[in-house]
Amino acid sequence: MRITNALSCAALVAAALGTTGCATTTVEPGHRGLYFAPNDGGLRREALMPGKYKLGWCFLYCTPNRIDDFDVTFSTRTEKVQTKSAEGLEMNLELSVIYRPIVSELYQLETEIGPSYYDEVVAPEFKSACRGVFARHSYKELQKKNEAIENEVEDEVRRRTAGKHIEIASVTLEQVVYAPEMAETIRKQLVAEQEKERQLAQIAAKEAEEQKLELSNEAANSKFKAEQQLASLDTQRKAAKAELDVGKLRAQASAEAKLIEGRADAELARQQATVHAAEARAATAGVTPMEVMVHAYDALAHLGGSGTTIVLGDWAHVPNFLFPKVPSLQAGFQLPYSPFGGNQIMAPPSAGTGGNFLSSTKPGGTQ
Repeated sequence: MRITNALSCAALVAAALGTTGCATTTVEPGHRGLYFAPNDGGLRREALMPGKYKLGWCFLYCTPNRIDDFDVTFSTRTEKVQTKSAEGLEMNLELSVIYRPIVSELYQLETEIGPSYYDEVVAPEFKSACRGVFARHSYKELQKKNEAIENEVEDEVRRRTAGKHIEIASVTLEQVVYAPEMAETIRKQLVAEQEKERQLAQIAAKEAEEQKLELSNEAANSKFKAEQQLASLDTQRKAAKAELDVGKLRAQASAEAKLIEGRADAELARQQATVHAAEARAATAGVTPMEVMVHAYDALAHLGGSGTTIVLGDWAHVPNFLFPKVPSLQAGFQLPYSPFGGNQIMAPPSAGTGGNFLSSTKPGGTQ
């Protein structure tokens, strides 16, 4: 609203007394002001914060300068609206709207609409929006969709006041006065619907209880089956473990048997080798050194074939071109006739410096 110069009377008195003074005004908290100086640029755009401001000097007359004050807090206004429902029935409504001016657009609000912006814009658009919205709904919907209808009216008011520099916070439905001929009918319908909803709720609760019991039984059966399956799996696991243990024992026994068998075979082979060695030693022990010597010389005699004389140790009977001369041999001795093929062997009586003379004589052969 506008704040007129409250000091005009005081200025007149001061002028009559021949005194001068400074006119001031105050912007209260929660308000904003626009400075208007008709002789100095007119209305200024900057919004003034709460505080005390000078308007000018008073001398013989008061300054025309002023500050237009705007309440920028949320304000609530209640309107009575008479409209019709979707059925064409009369309805008397009381609705409230919460609004405030947009602080950053106070200059546009002052120049385009003025300080009476609620009466000029908000109230007409609010009533028109209420009539349009409630005409789309029935009596019954007012009881069931109260909040939804309030939001619908709020959106419609915002749409209608868009660009008018006003902020709409909310719309609330305070009271609904039904037509007398419809009040009792609506009451009975509401009672019947409530009873129907109660019965449906009881049926739903009973079905829910039955379903809960059924689910509980199913859960118990499932738990029993699961326990049986777990028991069966545990039995199978134990059987498999026992079978595995038996297999391990069998494998261990087989390995031990093979080890024992191998050790027995080794011991048998060792004993057989011992026996063979003992037999060989026994056979060797039964032959005298003379027999060995006789067999050795006889084998040497047979190396040259029939009618061959082998001389060992006596270089005199060997051609000189084969061996160099050596000192003569001492007299030897003659062994008896050999039983192995008539061989006769001569050997020195001692192992002196001479050597050995061996001859082999075959019947009808050469010495």
